[in-house]
Amino acid sequence: MQAAFQKATIAAETFVRQIRQHESVDSTNNAALASCQTDRPQLPLLVLATRQTAGRGRGSNAWWSTHGALTFSLVIQPADLGIDPHLWPQASLTSGLAVCCAVDELLPHDQVLLKWPNDVYVRNRKVAGVLVELGPRANGTMVIGIGVNVNNTWQNAPAELQEIGTSLQDVTGQSLCLNQVLIAILRQLERQLTRLGHRDEQLAADWQRRCALAGKNVQIVSQGRHTTGACQGIDADGALLLQTADGLARFFSGVVAKSW
Repeated sequence: MQAAFQKATIAAETFVRQIRQHESVDSTNNAALASCQTDRPQLPLLVLATRQTAGRGRGSNAWWSTHGALTFSLVIQPADLGIDPHLWPQASLTSGLAVCCAVDELLPHDQVLLKWPNDVYVRNRKVAGVLVELGPRANGTMVIGIGVNVNNTWQNAPAELQEIGTSLQDVTGQSLCLNQVLIAILRQLERQLTRLGHRDEQLAADWQRRCALAGKNVQIVSQGRHTTGACQGIDADGALLLQTADGLARFFSGVVAKSW
């Protein structure tokens, strides 16, 4: 049974122009990318799924979710928000920041942090993830996939994930309205992506302030190489900064293998 998303309310209270809802898809990003290739949707396009069977994270990572999770993709035309191609690599961090700001509204007494490059953490556990992919080059679209653990209690997660994830329900002790969470995130996406398009210099300070890895020792895998160093935060270009034995290193892509 489809979640009771209130499409009229979502459209009225956010910058979304078209909404497509699915009972079940392998990945909302896949469905969104297919829409970009087969027709000309009104943008921003919101693709929702009650159930996602093969959600994707970065690289080969999978996204585990069950009923009660919020899984959606937003298709935008970056140029409409003033986001030039050289700023596209910063869209993932900016979208992650948007999720952080939305979760702030729901958890005013908790510290919501951004784990470079695309995860949102509460109480040292992952509560949301972002996956940004580009649509066909010809139409210049961008797909922002977001998964948030809302009412899918982590007590039901696989044993190997028990210690690394949580849900908003687990943190608050109560069920939340998926519509309200979705609208809060969409509003923040418009706000933060517009800041990116306007080259808001304060954006980098907001990344830095929320950096979950700052001050920790980090091992990162980038282009097949393992590098270990002390994290100095995130710079204005969205690069993760590590103070290594060979000096300060900047990483624009990679996987954080571990931190301590």
